[in-house]
Amino acid sequence: MSDAVIVLREECILAAEGKAGRMPKITKARRIPVEGFGNTMEQWKKALETCLESLHADHVKLVLPASYSSARITQIPYATGKQLGKIAKNVMQENESEGVADYSVVQGDKKQGLSLCCGSTSEKFLSDLTAITRELGIPVDAVSVPLEGYLRLMSQLKECRNRTAIYLIFEDSSVTSLLYRDGVYQYSTRSRIFSERGTLDFGTEIVRNISGIRQFYATMNADMPITDVYYTGCAPDDFEASLDGIRAMNLEVRPLEVNLPFDAPGNPGDWLACIGAMITDKKNINLYDRWLADQKKDGVGKVHFGKELVPPAVTLTVCLVLFAGVAVWNGATSARIRKMDRWMQDSAVQEQYRQAEERKNYSASLSQSIAQVNRMEDNLATYPDLTEGVIREIEDVSGRDMDVKIQGLDMETGTLTFNAVSRQVIDIPGYVSRLTTTGLFEEVNYTGYSYGDNEYTLSLSCVLAAADAGEVQ
Repeated sequence: MSDAVIVLREECILAAEGKAGRMPKITKARRIPVEGFGNTMEQWKKALETCLESLHADHVKLVLPASYSSARITQIPYATGKQLGKIAKNVMQENESEGVADYSVVQGDKKQGLSLCCGSTSEKFLSDLTAITRELGIPVDAVSVPLEGYLRLMSQLKECRNRTAIYLIFEDSSVTSLLYRDGVYQYSTRSRIFSERGTLDFGTEIVRNISGIRQFYATMNADMPITDVYYTGCAPDDFEASLDGIRAMNLEVRPLEVNLPFDAPGNPGDWLACIGAMITDKKNINLYDRWLADQKKDGVGKVHFGKELVPPAVTLTVCLVLFAGVAVWNGATSARIRKMDRWMQDSAVQEQYRQAEERKNYSASLSQSIAQVNRMEDNLATYPDLTEGVIREIEDVSGRDMDVKIQGLDMETGTLTFNAVSRQVIDIPGYVSRLTTTGLFEEVNYTGYSYGDNEYTLSLSCVLAAADAGEVQ
């Protein structure tokens, strides 16, 4: 029996086969480009058909693209068994509003606590994708998100142990940045790269990305400075354009070495999404299982609802039958129907209908492509930005008796998570109201309240207000 991982991306799909586990082994890997324009699902379907030519696995895990899924990392106190399940359920309630959600424990111990990775996607997207894999006969039994695999991979690399560093994982036209303090995950972000690799503009983008992470880290009042930058998925000659700028920040730069079994041709650094997805533990994110469970619940509800509709349905059916009987005996109507039927069966009319349908489908595909480009331009124009001024204004609202600890920023959704810590009881409604009136956030959500070590901790998840598109242009 063999395992396979298929990573879906906008530019290509990555497929790898081998043996999954805590120490996975990959024996075969293949990159299949996504060709053409228009419906993304249809493009992936064609690429998956090509992938099937060499796929011989009994179990297949799909890794969703970051643009069609979301992931959130939450730090919780150390827990096991039912207590862990209860805490994780509370964490997932926020993500379940987006559709299907599940979690996994990616890192933790009794001293540092646990890191939960909660992934989610829309129910419609997962349903459409499942329909394609079933039609093609791909034995999919698990669906996950990219960040889970990256975090599981980092937990096995010696470069992450007891280090405070930034790790850059390059994909086709984007980079995922991970921040670790003393070997413990702190923050992650994913950014699109607009410049060609190896150019001066590319180096400027990378340096600006690292500088932003350092500014964010400075707000955490950490006693351990960032000392190193590791990168993978980018050729050293291309990454050289950013070396001077990074070293000017007194940071050491070196490639990330992946010392895991990889018997396929190529550089393991280009296949980290597949390697990470092959690493499994007792509890892994599986959106496919969650989706199936939700489908069963919906099916039970529909059965009960159907029973209640039986009496009125019978009455309605009788009325329809009587009405249909009168209509059948209406000679004039019958004559018109037969005439129309003959017209519809005419070959010339059917050819015109077929041509009209082809034009309609082409027009719909073209409109969808144009709308997709427009949405991308609008999103780029209103991209939220976390600056030192924003962080300082949050601290001003909190006052001198309260410390603000930033937990993370999801650049895809603009969601900023942070904790307000005070040795005095926190007026939750008043504090949330003050944050709302700053105008910094589109939405302010209170996610939890705890007390420990003589400190009250208020957890918040806020969506940053988008920038003014007119000003950006």
